[in-house]
Amino acid sequence: MLHGIALRYFVEVARTGSLAAASENLHVAVSALSRQIAKLEQEVGTPLFERLPRGMVLTESGELLAQHARRALMDADAVLADISAAHALGGGIVRVGCTEGFTRYFLPSVLAAFHVEHPLTRFVLRSGTPAQVEHWVEIGDVDLGLGFSTATSTAVSVEFTQSAPVCALLPPTHPLAHKDRLTLDDLLAHPVAVLERGTTVRQLLDWCCSARGRHLEPLLTGNNSSAMHHFAALTGVITLGSRIALRGMRNDASLLAKDIDEPLLQQRQMQLTTMKDRRLPAIVERFLVKLKEALSATD
Repeated sequence: MLHGIALRYFVEVARTGSLAAASENLHVAVSALSRQIAKLEQEVGTPLFERLPRGMVLTESGELLAQHARRALMDADAVLADISAAHALGGGIVRVGCTEGFTRYFLPSVLAAFHVEHPLTRFVLRSGTPAQVEHWVEIGDVDLGLGFSTATSTAVSVEFTQSAPVCALLPPTHPLAHKDRLTLDDLLAHPVAVLERGTTVRQLLDWCCSARGRHLEPLLTGNNSSAMHHFAALTGVITLGSRIALRGMRNDASLLAKDIDEPLLQQRQMQLTTMKDRRLPAIVERFLVKLKEALSATD
């Protein structure tokens, strides 16, 4: 029978790719970790790691065990958390990973509202690229993932999905502010601030320009959408993003969201994800319900 402590050691070595790093994180001697990994390999009858000069890499068998172990450990943690939360009258922790645009207004607003109802709940909020968010959910670093994608993920469970076209975000004083829908020609005729490559916004915009035989020369590029928004509001240029990035603003009309009449820019979805087959702690389930409600709300 596989023991919980050995699985925890195994999962941490798999996560860090190093006995030394896992030892430091777990405050356990390297020799103890090595013995537990060896016992696991003896019990399952096959190597779980490839020992390389630069670290430990999971074998195919190791990958299968890692998927099982992560779910099993998190299910056990969820039960313990529910028991503890019951005694703490609603306590617990909710960990959310998201792409950076959700951190400006939307998620802080949802977290604040949930805090009012569950004041003992603690939160962790991490932002990264869509690929990073999916990976965090897949390995259990976060409970919920919120981001944009151009395809339905198979690595995680999709709890909620919604069309999220790329929009033009511009100040009310911009010459195009009176138009209901913009064209690619409209965008390219004015200065644009846009996120760098590696984001769904930039990926779809580049595809759109390539299909049209056009070239984009942004005035500003960066990896922070809040910086793009603020720069657009201060300078009067156009930036690109989503309507939901502006949802939750209070007394702030610095940017308007305009649809763009380009089919390629419509091929984006917003996805709320969890680890496959994982039992979520009760407090996370409650937050998931509230988050779905907020995502479903109209502007």
